[in-house]
Amino acid sequence: MFKLKNILQLSALMFFVMSCDDYLETPPADLMTSDGFYQTPSQSEQGVVGIYSDLRELANSEYLLMSECRSDNAWTEPRPNGLRDFSEISTFRATSDLATFNSVWNTWYKVIYDANTAIAKIAGCNFESNDKIKKQFMGEVYFLRGWAYFELSRLFGNVPIIDAPLSPSEVKKVPQSSAREVLDNIVVPDLINAQTMLPLKENMVSANGTSIVLQGRADKMAAEAMLARVYMTLAGFPYYDSDAKILAKKQLEIVLNYSKSNQNKYWAPTLDEWRKQWMPSTDYYNKYSIFAIQYRTGGTGNSALFNFSMALPPSYTNRRIFGNEIYVEKSLMYEFDKIYSDGKKDGRGNGFSVLTGYEAEPNYPAYTNTKEKLILEDGSQVDVYTKSMFYKFMPSKRKIAELGMSLTPEVTMKDDNDWPVNLPILRLEDMMLMYAELLVEEGKIMEAVAYVNDIRKRAGCDEVNTVSAADALKLIKRERRIELMGEGVRWFDLVRWGEWQTEIQSLFDSYHNPDGTDKNNVKTGRYLYPIPLNQLNVTPGLYKGKFYQFNLSSCIRQQNSLTAQFVSFSLSNLANIFYPPQFLQ
Repeated sequence: MFKLKNILQLSALMFFVMSCDDYLETPPADLMTSDGFYQTPSQSEQGVVGIYSDLRELANSEYLLMSECRSDNAWTEPRPNGLRDFSEISTFRATSDLATFNSVWNTWYKVIYDANTAIAKIAGCNFESNDKIKKQFMGEVYFLRGWAYFELSRLFGNVPIIDAPLSPSEVKKVPQSSAREVLDNIVVPDLINAQTMLPLKENMVSANGTSIVLQGRADKMAAEAMLARVYMTLAGFPYYDSDAKILAKKQLEIVLNYSKSNQNKYWAPTLDEWRKQWMPSTDYYNKYSIFAIQYRTGGTGNSALFNFSMALPPSYTNRRIFGNEIYVEKSLMYEFDKIYSDGKKDGRGNGFSVLTGYEAEPNYPAYTNTKEKLILEDGSQVDVYTKSMFYKFMPSKRKIAELGMSLTPEVTMKDDNDWPVNLPILRLEDMMLMYAELLVEEGKIMEAVAYVNDIRKRAGCDEVNTVSAADALKLIKRERRIELMGEGVRWFDLVRWGEWQTEIQSLFDSYHNPDGTDKNNVKTGRYLYPIPLNQLNVTPGLYKGKFYQFNLSSCIRQQNSLTAQFVSFSLSNLANIFYPPQFLQ
């Protein structure tokens, strides 16, 4: 057991380390100074592209850990070998000192810092006769800043609004605004600016006027679709804004009508095309995404693939996979195990989005899954796999061969975190199914279910039919869960439907509430994450909330970065943890 003096010294050291990486407190040290920069269209574009590069870690830190693992799409090992952020998040044990929270907060505020600088500087830059390009660059930056504040508001709730370049001392005085104020006063206006300023993808150009259609930067339809998502968020829990619902429908119609009038743009017409969109091919990088985070090898790849699943043998990949215990939740796995009228299963499932196991290979023992009973809604029981892997984003050798593609993504990878696989942020299927939700509320059941069936038919699933609004909404929600699995959408869906608490508590029950889970942790208000601890240290008292003491049921864990082993110890009333007011409801 550590002596008290050692423990306090360790805590002080941890607080110091966590406070060093703070984009609210201090401007990023690696950011090229804006003095003397942004003087030309080329420099302005460099600044804009630099903001996109800030997004790299989000596939892993936000969309995998803080959404997918938090939701009922995933079941994680509640007592892994060591402190694992995915487990702390999924069991609702995570507190404000978790590294992932700090990483996501800093990432989005770096986007905001860089965007504020770009907006201020590009506005004064002389583009001569290229005002359309200037307008496009400004639109891209407004999109990125609006998106950043949208994510912060739905992750953390009340956050500071910083909408202009400020000095560190000025930043330290900026208080929180409510989540609704953030959405009304900056997210919606920024996205409307983007919507107005941005051209369509085919008209997007670089500073010298050449096409950038293959680069995947935000265009007009990305802004339209993101605005639809924001309005749908405002229409649901905790806002329940009926006016936002009307605006959401208008935005969704813009996106869907644009797709329809342009040869079903963004729609993969066949199952093979749907599968190929997840492959790192220049022909498919942005073919079916309205907007995606772009990943390429060379140190800018997608690190989420390293953390998404168990280790894979050489016939799948030569790259090391970390081996996290993150599994496809068993009721979701059941959807992929169903056999339909043609004798086949959902084509999005086994071998493409999920992997149930593999045979033994040299130095790799067979991965044998486990099964247990799942009680269905009608009271019947089925055997279902409980430890299937997420496999959707993995461009394995087997997938590439089955699709008849000639790809070697691993050859140019700098390391095991460098996968050249995009993360779609906005897809047409997302828009279709949100629109279907609104149609159900209007009593247009057949029209709503038609959107569901379009998606199901492509996947090889039987069509569904109902005349009940309640059943139709259930079918739409189920299809969103299946189609968008792994993309970081599910948690935010559960929140806006107001179902997150009951669904997570039911999830714990369905796995028999093992050691490490406690339904009491899933309290009202915890649809939001706690403000990261290092932010509280910037200006003590600036954030509103309450400190709660750690007691003997909690631990402080010290990580040894070399061995990944953890020393745990307990001491009553040793430390305080801060929760914002909305988190404690």
